[in-house]
Amino acid sequence: MRRKRWAAAGWLMLIPALLLYALWLGVAIGLMAVLLAFSLCAMIVVKFGEERQPVRRSEPRAKAQKAPEPDERPGGRWRGWARGAAALLLTAITANAVGAAAAGIAPGARLDRFAAAVVFVPLLWACLVIWMLSDRVMLRPVLGMIGASAIAGSTIAWILLA
Repeated sequence: MRRKRWAAAGWLMLIPALLLYALWLGVAIGLMAVLLAFSLCAMIVVKFGEERQPVRRSEPRAKAQKAPEPDERPGGRWRGWARGAAALLLTAITANAVGAAAAGIAPGARLDRFAAAVVFVPLLWACLVIWMLSDRVMLRPVLGMIGASAIAGSTIAWILLA
């Protein structure tokens, strides 16, 4: 439990540091530098957190049957189609809404904000598609993206009404 708190504190300290770094470099260059730095930090955390276990070569025994994993459950084709549709449509809507909100509230010249959003949206879209397709429980990414779209939509409305 203590290790999780330290990890959360480290990530929370990284976010303001990356934002200050982005403001120091400028909006267009700083945003790309922050995305790269954040990605590298996440890759390092994943690499240090991985565990290697030896391959078990045991003989099959009579064991109690486990509950099937969500991907192994019998189900209709609708689940795959729903996951694909959500991965295509919902992620596109969320990425564009967040990109438009970021372009509207970011400091700097209008063209710099637009250029940053144009680069940011495809990266965010790819990350959201990966999240949507890799999560076993489809409800988590759907709720996360609906929440992000609602926040971004509120931000866009606030910008337009101000």
